[in-house]
This record gives sequence, C-alpha cells and structure tokens, in this order.
Amino acid sequence: MTQLKDTTAAVLHDEVDGTAIESTDNPITAPNKETSAAAVILDSELKEAPTRPFSEQTLYNLLIAELATHEQNFPLAIEKYLIEAQSTLDSGLASHATRLSLYGRDIKAALSSAQLWLQIEPDSEKAAAIYADLLTQSGEALHALDVLESQYTYGRIPNYGVLSQTTLAAGDRQLIELLARLAPLVEQHADHTELIFTYALLLQQNEQHDEALSTLDKVKDLQANPSQAALLRAQLLEKLFDAKTAAKSLSKAIKKQPEERALRLYRAKLLTRFDLEAAEKAFAYLLEDAPNNINLLFSHAVVAHENKHYETARRGFETLISHNQRNTVSHYYLGQIAEQQGESNVAIARYRQVKAGKYFMPATQRLINLQAEQGQLLEARRYLASLRIAIPLQAPNFWALEASLLKAHGQAEEARELLNLAIERFPEQLLLRLERALMSEQLNDFATTESDLRFILSRDPDNVTALNALGYSLSNRVGRYKEALVLVEKAFALRPDDPAIIDSLGWAQYRLGQFDTATKHLESAFEQFPDDEVAAHLIEVYWVNNEKSKARSLIRQFKKQSSDTPKVDEAINRLGISW
Repeated sequence: MTQLKDTTAAVLHDEVDGTAIESTDNPITAPNKETSAAAVILDSELKEAPTRPFSEQTLYNLLIAELATHEQNFPLAIEKYLIEAQSTLDSGLASHATRLSLYGRDIKAALSSAQLWLQIEPDSEKAAAIYADLLTQSGEALHALDVLESQYTYGRIPNYGVLSQTTLAAGDRQLIELLARLAPLVEQHADHTELIFTYALLLQQNEQHDEALSTLDKVKDLQANPSQAALLRAQLLEKLFDAKTAAKSLSKAIKKQPEERALRLYRAKLLTRFDLEAAEKAFAYLLEDAPNNINLLFSHAVVAHENKHYETARRGFETLISHNQRNTVSHYYLGQIAEQQGESNVAIARYRQVKAGKYFMPATQRLINLQAEQGQLLEARRYLASLRIAIPLQAPNFWALEASLLKAHGQAEEARELLNLAIERFPEQLLLRLERALMSEQLNDFATTESDLRFILSRDPDNVTALNALGYSLSNRVGRYKEALVLVEKAFALRPDDPAIIDSLGWAQYRLGQFDTATKHLESAFEQFPDDEVAAHLIEVYWVNNEKSKARSLIRQFKKQSSDTPKVDEAINRLGISW
C-alpha cells in the first residue's frame, strides 16, 4: 500500500501525549536530602575569607582573590584561593575555595578544593557531603559511595540521597556495581529510609522497575517523604502497567496529601493519555492557584481544544498571546478553532501569524487550502510563490505544497508539470522526486514513478517511503512480484509497525502464492489501519484462498462502517463475490 504522509495531519498529539505538558518527568529527589552542592554556597553566602595569620605572599594572594570576588572575576578568585589552600593546607581556605568554585560554577575547581578540604578535615560532615555530591554529578558515583561510607568512622549516618543525582545510563557498569554495593547495605539498615529510597531510585534508573517497586514497598511504612514516594510509585506503575494504574495510585495519594501540587500535576499529565475530560478538569484545578502559569495555561488550552471545548481553549490561547508567550503555537490552534467555527478569514489571518517552527508548514497548508476552498486558488499559489522568495531554503517544500494543492483541485497534469519545473531547479531534492513519483503512479505513468523512486533510493537506500512505494507499485502495477517482495521486506525490516508497509508485504506475498503469511500480515494491517484499500486486499486473499465466509463477513462488516468503499466494490465486482 502506498501511503503519502499527510502534511495536514494534526500536530497537537505531541502536546496531548504530554510532551508539552508542564514537565513532571523527573520530579523525584531523595527524602531529607541535603541541598545540592551547587546550592550549598547560598547558606554560607560567601562569608568573609578566613583571616588567621598567613605569610605575606598568602595574604597578598588572598587580597587579590577578595578584590576579584568583589569585581565578579570568579576565575581569578578561585585560582588564588585554591593555590593558597593547597599551599597552606588550611581547611578554612579549602572550604572557601570550594564554596567560591560552586558559586562561580567551576565544577572542576570545586572537585579539587572539596577533595582537599576533606583530606585536611576528614571528619567534616559538610566537606564529605559536598565532595560526594560533586563526585556523583561528575559521574563518579562509586567514588562518592566510598566517601559516604567513610562517615561511619565518625559515628554518622551517611547522606545517601546525593547518589540519586547520578546520570549513569541503564546497564552502565558503574551503575550496576553501585547497586551491587548498596544491596547489602539496604539489608543491613532496614530502617534507613533515605538509603532504601535512593536504592529504589537507582533501580528505576537501571530500568529494574519490578525490583524498584518492591524496594519502595519497604519504605511505605517508614514515613519516607510521602510525596516523593507517591511520585516514584506512580512512575513505576506507569512503566510496569499503564497510565491509568499510575493515575489511580496518585489519586489515593492526593486524598492523603491534597495540597501536594506535584502529585496533581503528574496525575493531570497521566490523564491526558486516557481521559481528556478529567485531564481538562485537573489542569483547570491547578490553574485556580496559578492562573498565570504559562505551562498550565498551555496544557489546559490544548486539552480543552482536543475535547472540542473551543471557547475555553480560545480564551487560554488568547491569554498566552496577551502574555507574549507561546505565540506561534497559540495562533496555530486559534486558526484551527476558527476553522471549526466556520470563520475562514479569521483562520487565514491566524495562520499567517505562524512564522516559524514545526507549526509553520501545517499552518501554511491549512491557509492555502482555505483560500482554495473559497475560490482563491490563484491567491493561494501567489502566496506560496511569495514564500519561495522570502524563504528560499524551504522553496522545495512550497513547490510540493503547490503541486498537492493543484492535484487536490483536479489539476493533476498541471501539478506534475509544476513538479517537473521544480525538479529542474532542485534536481537533488528527494521530496520533490517522491511527490512526482506518487503523482505519476496515480496518472498511470509507471516509468516516471520507477525512475524517481530509484533515484531516491540511489541517494538514500534506506528511504522507507520509497522502498514501500516502489515495492507496492511493482507488485500492483507490473507484476514484478519477486523484485517487489525484496523491496517491501527491506522496508518492513526498517519499520515493522507501519500498517501501510505490512499491507504491501502481505499483498506481495499473496501475489507470490504465499497465502498463509499474506493472510497474517493483511489481517495485522487491517487491524491497525482498517481503510478501503487494505480491506479490499484482505477480502481478495480470503476469497481466493477459499475462505469465502470470512470474505463475505468482512464485506458486510466494512460496508456497515463506511459508505465510501470504491476499492472494496472493485474487488467484489472483479471477483464476482455475492455477499
């Protein structure tokens, strides 16, 4: 099956899936965790430098450092303090060098000075915490664990929460070893909530979700930070089961902690996956306390739009524009709302405000389609011509849009001539070649179709669309079935979940008499994408393979769902099926 990507397809589903919903992807930190090393400096507020008696050279360097600090020249100040800390082995200087390095965001210097501070003052809880924190953030989690465990020597319980900041990838050798070292500690310290919670977080990071959930159960009754525990539990349930299970868990947590905003925010995001009405209410509730929160305004407006609550959505998007926030996407959605309400001129004006980004091409396509529907085809073409001049780098896209517009309005031959002209100017533009190939195929010019598709594959051998289109055409148009199967099998290997490719694969297999595999693939394609062409293919395979009752049943089922079935009708007439 040849399926051209629909550039008018809705682009809002990314938002509805949650990618533009206010971020709650990583809302969890360990309970009772120390402030991160980068923020420790704030509680000291860069106190005066140590003033104990030093040599004249040291005092001179410290004076330079203080002046540099006053002038915001942190690299010089850090350099001088670190030099003198190393020279004098003074813990106060090492401490100050560490804090100054953090304030100046010089992590390398902070690591050096924190290490020196801990060497000079090994019993300093603050030095150990900061050094372990910095090591973790620098990808040296095992070294950080060594530092933390050294605190047992001084009768202190280590701050294992700093380990939750590790960014090691799942399966990383260091992460696996870290988990292996923490496991016996978790067994030994069954009442150490922070340790167990951190262990659960790291298990999640290593994609050991079952083990993480089991570990989290151990801290449920130990009064761990209940909000953090609820968030982690929801993340794990979402991964192990689904968004609905995770949202149900959060609903229970919210009853116990109704003021916890993070729980409500994450639940609202989850609801966008399966209950948009409830999601809209959840975002509306959050907006009551934060009516000017840009992320919430946008999320609420998107979900309201998806629910066809256009007036609510319109108010939200207009509020965003009034705050000069998310202008482009808001104009795009307001254009869609105007279309739904039959206000074509308003929609066109909105789409003209979409200037750049991922919404620009869909907005342009909607704009020219509206103009053409109003009998302004010439104006639409002039607009595209102006865009080719204004944005020359995207000129091929505008040529392709114009060709599609002409074809949609019954001018296929003129559309192909336009593509010929465009390809003369941009001979290496594969998009234009693909457009012409698909258009030529519909005009029964298979020679041009094959030529363009093979040109594309000569430049991009793994172009899935071209592989599928050529394979389907070879099978459907000229009977080169073996050659077709090779191409479609390659497309299938590259994109095994695409129903258009699965349909092409099944159709080529049917043409080669491979009825069992053909039936399996065509049934799969129809389940995912029950359109007229796929239905016609499956009906024919059933009928020819002597599964006539299945063919008739599918015909009745499909015709009950749709009155526009030209491909199915053609198959019925050609095969002489009485149903």
